[in-house]
Amino acid sequence: MIALRSLRRTRPTGARAYCELDRWSFDPRYTQGRCPICGWAPDGAPTYPRWLVLANRVDWELAGLLLLVDVLVLLGLVVARAVGLLR
Repeated sequence: MIALRSLRRTRPTGARAYCELDRWSFDPRYTQGRCPICGWAPDGAPTYPRWLVLANRVDWELAGLLLLVDVLVLLGLVVARAVGLLR
């Protein structure tokens, strides 16, 4: 019985919006509450949580590159110490 309940798929209760200017239907949850073509924002469109807005502002590629450089420097120091170059 529980397995049958988990197999049933219900339609997501997403709010669809329709942009009259572009004649385009979209889900504001996935487009930051705005029309992806012209930027029109429907009334009462769901918005992102504050933490997600801040996370979208971070350049994650640069943060990942800096983390990679830090790990490689740390690995180089460990190898240099193991070889005896550092005391």
